[in-house]
Amino acid sequence: CVVGDMFDLVRSPSWFEGRHRPYHGASTNGVVKNVEQIVAETIVREAGFFDAIRSKVLSGELVVHYVVGNHDRLLLTAPAAQRAISKAMTGDEKLEFHTELEFREHGVLAYHGNKGDPINASPDGDATIGDAIGSELILRFPHKLRALVGADHPGIEQIDDIDDVRPVYAVPAWVRQQSVVRKELLKPMGQVWNEVVEEFLSNDYVRRWLDKEKKTFSLDLGKKLRLLLELSRNKLMAHGSDERLTQLYRFFQHSFDGKMSALAATELQKRRGLRFVVNGHSHFPSMQPLGTIEGKPAVYFNTGTWRAVHQIGHDIGGRPSFLAYDAMSYLVFFPSDDPLGRDYEWWTGALVPR
Repeated sequence: CVVGDMFDLVRSPSWFEGRHRPYHGASTNGVVKNVEQIVAETIVREAGFFDAIRSKVLSGELVVHYVVGNHDRLLLTAPAAQRAISKAMTGDEKLEFHTELEFREHGVLAYHGNKGDPINASPDGDATIGDAIGSELILRFPHKLRALVGADHPGIEQIDDIDDVRPVYAVPAWVRQQSVVRKELLKPMGQVWNEVVEEFLSNDYVRRWLDKEKKTFSLDLGKKLRLLLELSRNKLMAHGSDERLTQLYRFFQHSFDGKMSALAATELQKRRGLRFVVNGHSHFPSMQPLGTIEGKPAVYFNTGTWRAVHQIGHDIGGRPSFLAYDAMSYLVFFPSDDPLGRDYEWWTGALVPR
């Protein structure tokens, strides 16, 4: 079961080739056409992967289930793209795309997990501020930096790692760290980051979202996001520790941690016969006991990611820093008659390069 974001339809550079953006109307013709293009190009580029999956399906060894996430929610309004994915993965066009799935024979509820994240929650399938962050900050920054310093500048390709920074609120800190590590890019990175933040905050969609989030006498989500970006813009070139930024990163992280497992517990209380919730979204693998249901353990899982992660840390020296690694997790549920008596197996690990 794919638990969302197998295709990243939000952070594709192809959006900058036209006037449409992933946070525009999901059924808008230009948006749908670009989704179809991204999917087609991904299938060609990753042909070996899709060939391997399809051969397992056609041999009867594998059955594929697809649950969409916030980065591939646009598939729900792109039927031609759905058919292309179905054919690439299964050999026919019958694969269904879901927002959640129950596997009652295993007691499992699977959904992506973005509905527990206020930046990316999309209960009606609408665009989110996370879409705009992905497009107008995370994608645009390396695009504009290349235009300023040249696409052949030594090491410029490493700036593309901005797409692997997790959690997303840590992106300003990562940009700041890169500007310190790459001394020759200190000035251009500061200039470009200031520009993209200014353009982001002036974006019509972003301004409407900030107005909608506004709450009198309260530090609402919009104010938190604006504060984080304003501090990163003003302090990008600063030296030494910055306690205000560090405290703000901690505040964001603590407000995010635990929300997904708490939501999972709520979902299990509403649905009889289920004991496990499986999410993705955060890119951080997790196995969290939730108590017992009818005398048996209930557990929340996050399957993490199969791609690189740049994970924020902020305990030594006052300034946030990052650990880059390749992540991989496996979660397998077994039938009730498993000869080894297994309920599930959960394996997770990381490869950290020198």
